[in-house]
Amino acid sequence: MAQFKIGAMLEVPGIKIVTACSYLTVEHTLFMGRGLARELKVLVPGIDGIFGRMLLSNGGHLGRYGLMIYERWGVLQVRRHYDEKADLDLIAFSLERLKSFAEETEYIINLEYPGIAEGELTKEEIGPILRGLPDNVYVWEKE
Repeated sequence: MAQFKIGAMLEVPGIKIVTACSYLTVEHTLFMGRGLARELKVLVPGIDGIFGRMLLSNGGHLGRYGLMIYERWGVLQVRRHYDEKADLDLIAFSLERLKSFAEETEYIINLEYPGIAEGELTKEEIGPILRGLPDNVYVWEKE
């Protein structure tokens, strides 16, 4: 079962996965303008372009990709457009992809708690899906 943590996720060892959408900018970069996605974009310059290029061949603009991993960074899709509310069905799809990746690799995976930013969804709605993740996945909330 996934383990739940509070703190600065981007500072811990392991793969770090932030939540994101599938909106491509005119420069073909993944929109990463809020929350931990924005922090990651500042921490790793050019990561939005890398994910944008990956998205072009994996769902495309406003498409469905679920999960993309590049080296020790990743994005988990929770919505298609950055202005939309988080989508529970899309999160479930994305978490299934993450579960498969986590079980195959056994890497330590740090995941931003999906869908709860700005009161979009509740922990009661997301919790049952997260409990199905293996114990090498740490689900993080900010303090």
